[in-house]
Amino acid sequence: MSNYTDTSYYIKSEEFTGFYCEMGIKEILYREKSEFQLIEIVDTIPFGKALITDGILMITEMDEAIYHEMMVHLPLSLVKEPKNLLIIGGGDGGCARETSKYQSIEKIDLVEIDEKILQATQKYLKTWDGTNYKKLNIYIDDGFKFLKTTTNQYDAIIIDISAPIEIAKDLYSRESFERINQILSDEGVFVIQSESVYLTPNVSKYILHQIKDLIKFSSVYSIWVPSFFSPWSFVIGSKKNPPEKPKYNNLPPSTLKNLKSYSQETHISSFALPPYIKEYLNQGNHEEFAEILNKNILRKILEKNE
Repeated sequence: MSNYTDTSYYIKSEEFTGFYCEMGIKEILYREKSEFQLIEIVDTIPFGKALITDGILMITEMDEAIYHEMMVHLPLSLVKEPKNLLIIGGGDGGCARETSKYQSIEKIDLVEIDEKILQATQKYLKTWDGTNYKKLNIYIDDGFKFLKTTTNQYDAIIIDISAPIEIAKDLYSRESFERINQILSDEGVFVIQSESVYLTPNVSKYILHQIKDLIKFSSVYSIWVPSFFSPWSFVIGSKKNPPEKPKYNNLPPSTLKNLKSYSQETHISSFALPPYIKEYLNQGNHEEFAEILNKNILRKILEKNE
């Protein structure tokens, strides 16, 4: 946890240089240091139970469906009757739950490096509820190593990993995306979370540079997640179909109707980024990995456009 005192608990995070957000919590339900990170499950005042790793908020039970629905259902609308899926990360279970809603899916492979994330979220959170465990294969492994060694082919690859810090550097590399492209089916699609395209646009820009000339269609879309304090973005790559509009109706109508966040309208509108962000993302200069989480970029962009 970032900060707390004996009398009051709160999560404090710097969203933008000099701009901090705080979230009050009522109780720490779980805390354990794994081989990779400090894992905490807390009960927050505004958003209910939440998963925190190394002091960084990952998800809250109140609004995680907004994030997971957009991460899963948007790319899966571009593949006709997807059958085989790969989730890298996703140890909170949200992506596994959402992919379980597809009748056509036969196999879901989930690769999570930290088994304690699985154990903690399955015990304390509801994010796994509705997951079809008969279709789900869980591998406790490094995602990059799995990509390099698997012989499977997938219709969709969902990369639901934490912030692009040094431990995850390989998954953001050109080699990683080349391998992803190799194991995707002919109509395959992949998506990776890319932090806030407004507060840390270098993440999306870095990924777009890595996949340049690698896959036919690539773009950035975003959705507002209240507990993240800023619209959250995803980079998508598609081998055959442009991602800006849904191509197939793979979900049963009753399931689609009951989703909280994803719809045909939110699919289309999520690609509407302001001109100053689009211009920055399309600049030819390449950002170094060390600068990927620079939180002062937005100020530079806006000052340049004055």
